[in-house]
Amino acid sequence: MQINLTTFERIRFRALVGYVILAFIATILSVIILGILLPAWFKGKSSPLREPLILLLYVFFSLFTFSMLSRAGLCYNRLLGKFPPWRTLGLYSLWAVPQVIFTLSAFFLLYFPISFFMPEFFKERFIEDTSMVLLSSDRHVLANLLNFLTSVFLAPVIEEFFFRGILLTRWTVKWGVARSIFASSFVFAFLHLDPIGAFCFGCVMAVFYIRTKSLFIPMSIHIANNSIPSIIGWFEILFEDSPSQQGTLEEFQELWWIGLVGFVILIPCAIYFWRHYIRDTDWRVPYLIESDGCENKVPLSD
Repeated sequence: MQINLTTFERIRFRALVGYVILAFIATILSVIILGILLPAWFKGKSSPLREPLILLLYVFFSLFTFSMLSRAGLCYNRLLGKFPPWRTLGLYSLWAVPQVIFTLSAFFLLYFPISFFMPEFFKERFIEDTSMVLLSSDRHVLANLLNFLTSVFLAPVIEEFFFRGILLTRWTVKWGVARSIFASSFVFAFLHLDPIGAFCFGCVMAVFYIRTKSLFIPMSIHIANNSIPSIIGWFEILFEDSPSQQGTLEEFQELWWIGLVGFVILIPCAIYFWRHYIRDTDWRVPYLIESDGCENKVPLSD
């Protein structure tokens, strides 16, 4: 039986880029309008809703893109796959712990030399320009809540849907599985401040999606991955005497060893992942597997 690739042959990466640009323009216009109507909420770098505005970008991009996907005849049930048992989701979510360790280690090893060669850039981007919002007023409480919901729930779901669901499948049709994993992870890494950690994270999520045939698995891992630093940040705000105190460049440079220790800790995890999720895996992308109608009946593997 021949697989019908018409849906993903109609989807173009350049169209998605165009929708990103349109979403960015719509977000800027919305900020201008909201800034006029609610100046106290959007004035200055310390404005309570400066960071959560990414929510608008996600919303506009989703609205623009879903219309194109529907016109292309995308079957969402088939793309998402089977919803696994909650216990399975919980067990896979534990993979967020080594992912966070790897991301932190890669961040230290990448930006440690940059902190010496470009100290002003590093201080401006990672020390002075903090995205942490203090719980100092009702507006800041709302801003923290919106930021938490966006980074922990909305961003993981939308990013996994488009990077692992849409881009991975589209480029598999065009280039094959291996190249599509690399390309979709590269684009994912390009949009993050920790490109090494984000690239490896994207590759791992692609493997889990292909292995389990369920997009809910990488979504749950991504949610858990983003929740860990967010929850730690909230506890720092709630329990530290001076939550607004920033670190220094010297303190960051003194912690270079964290990167090496993290990679050593991850060696057993990498071996386990290779043996259980790389070897003997069915490398067919879920959407391109033969299925009756619009229902994904492929069983979920552990």
